[in-house]
Amino acid sequence: MRKHSLALVIGMLVLCAAHAQERSFGTLHLAQKTKPSSLSGSRLTDSSGYRKALNVYNKLVQARGDFRFPVPAFLMTREENRVAGINYDQLEIILEEKAYKVCATYGAQSDAAMAFLLGHELTHYYEKHAWRRGFAADYRDLPIGLKLDSLLDGAANETEADYLGGFLAYSAGYGLFDKGADLMQKLYTAYGIPPELPGYPSLSDRQALGQRSAEKLKRLVELFDMANLLTAIGKYPEAYECYRYLLMQYQSREIYNNLGVTALLDALRYFSGSELKFRIPVQLDLESTGSRNLGLINPRDQMLNQAILHFDAAISMDPNYAPAYLNKACAYMLLGDAGRARFYAGTEAIEAAKKGGYPKTETDAAILLGILDAQAGETEKAKTAFQKAANAGSALATINLNILLNQPPGAEIADAAGLPRVERIDGKSLAEIEETLAVDPKRSVELSAHVAFHQNPKQGEKSRLFVCQNTRTDAVILFHLTEPGYTGKTARLIGLGSDRSAIVKAYGEPSRTVETPLGQIMAYQKILFILDPKGQLTRWANFQ
Repeated sequence: MRKHSLALVIGMLVLCAAHAQERSFGTLHLAQKTKPSSLSGSRLTDSSGYRKALNVYNKLVQARGDFRFPVPAFLMTREENRVAGINYDQLEIILEEKAYKVCATYGAQSDAAMAFLLGHELTHYYEKHAWRRGFAADYRDLPIGLKLDSLLDGAANETEADYLGGFLAYSAGYGLFDKGADLMQKLYTAYGIPPELPGYPSLSDRQALGQRSAEKLKRLVELFDMANLLTAIGKYPEAYECYRYLLMQYQSREIYNNLGVTALLDALRYFSGSELKFRIPVQLDLESTGSRNLGLINPRDQMLNQAILHFDAAISMDPNYAPAYLNKACAYMLLGDAGRARFYAGTEAIEAAKKGGYPKTETDAAILLGILDAQAGETEKAKTAFQKAANAGSALATINLNILLNQPPGAEIADAAGLPRVERIDGKSLAEIEETLAVDPKRSVELSAHVAFHQNPKQGEKSRLFVCQNTRTDAVILFHLTEPGYTGKTARLIGLGSDRSAIVKAYGEPSRTVETPLGQIMAYQKILFILDPKGQLTRWANFQ
């Protein structure tokens, strides 16, 4: 599933108490009298609740985008034994009807509450939390089995499932669900569970762990936002450090893809204008520079080959992840391998786009084929490709068509008569913010020895401030980003829902654009705009 926001993430706090003999994880395994294999009579397969929960589950699976392993089946049952859980022997993830009804009490956030529970269970599966438990159960008669059983750190697994399960739920579009502690209390009450259970953390401890995980998750969401913003304005070394750090926490096709994009775009600085006059449709995925010695003399080729490895990692997780095929094609084009570029753009990217539901990626792949035609001297074919994509609403195709016809796009408009020159968000300019710049040290992240991420989450009612500090270059980069739904306007009267043509009329054509699977980022000297698939503004940021 593609995302409409800049981020991926949230938190969970449920803890598992399933018995090892069943080799299943359960959110609150209340009784051990009913094994999963005997649940067939209580299964729900044709109710509105089941269909709603199944839809949430499928969105989570698609958002995870990791199809290297079989996807567990989803099961809803009338049993009242575990709230939610995973049975590894049958490869099923279970949500009990009673737990579903508790989630339903959250009204508009009922789906988010279900995602909160189901994302937790999926994380147990993808992070392979069952291995030690299963080993201990199967070899309980051996000394090593007993030792492993005694060392089993269920709380650690549950905290990780809170953390990464929340990231998964956010990436599926369910937002930062901040009612985890309340949901846990309601589940305890509904199931009649005492707040203290022998051998397990107390309810208050579970809630405290969940709150800590939620706070950590917010930092991860905001770091992903910062990485995307840095990429959009061309700060690739800093963006690379952000994505690399994210990969240590959470592996997804989007992060691998974006790590490759930073390496690919950084390589462009080694190209002259005559070598690359068209704008290539490299796609940065908003919804989640290092190089290795590959025995190559040319540093740009090292970066491009490194980018291909990252795109391959994304594809290995999801063979239908079309943006990675397109970006791989772009890398091969830049390496001068037109044959492979055509194959990955014209065959792999387009087929994956059709299967995976990426219409914009399909259009961008056609644009890349047009660029390849232009480079091969087939001007009419290139013109036809660009015109077709432009007619479909692609701004990038229009720009490349103008370049092909020797009509370069217009320049950025420095000032607008009669309008303020200073951009403000939530009533503050970056100059004013910088005068009293304050960050929350508890929310800072040391990404490497030289790069750090800071923020002040209280910068504005509907905005956030991100700070990237690079001590090696003495650079401090500030972003003031609007929240989704921000109703204010820019100094040139551009606001939520404004279309691309209105932005160009007010600010001119940006010298830099970055494509995404769902739209485009327009980057000017001090402001950037994030557009949706219809070319309408969703968010923007002031930066310096």
